[in-house]
Amino acid sequence: MSDDSTAHDLGRVDVATLADTPALSRDVALDIAAVQAAWPAFEGAFDSLQGRRMMGLAYGGTGIYRMSSARLERDADNPLDLDETVIPGGDYLRLRLRGAAPEVYGRIGDAFDALFARAGDDHDESRPHIEHYRREGEIDCLVPVRPLA
Repeated sequence: MSDDSTAHDLGRVDVATLADTPALSRDVALDIAAVQAAWPAFEGAFDSLQGRRMMGLAYGGTGIYRMSSARLERDADNPLDLDETVIPGGDYLRLRLRGAAPEVYGRIGDAFDALFARAGDDHDESRPHIEHYRREGEIDCLVPVRPLA
């Protein structure tokens, strides 16, 4: 894998370096129907989605999908009784999807297929792959790779 960005039919693939991020989370089965059913309740539990960074973490081979929100100052007491987790930092291949919902969600699987193919042997299986819901109609798909340096 080279570390420069490349074009793909779905968008540009580039490398993003994330910091470890404390988060509040809830686990569900890694099943499309279970995930789709669980997101509205997870999001609805928060006082507001304003300023939130919502992410889905999929742990390969475990059957676990972790709905996560990066911890904010107003979450200090964790009144929602959510799990505490850390979204692992490091280097990730990123493909940003843009489009109208719900059509854009239908491209997530293809985006991850392209990223896993691009990562090849550099895929870091010790970290989850991530769906980062940036805003309505914009999703970053991230696949962890071994350090490029």
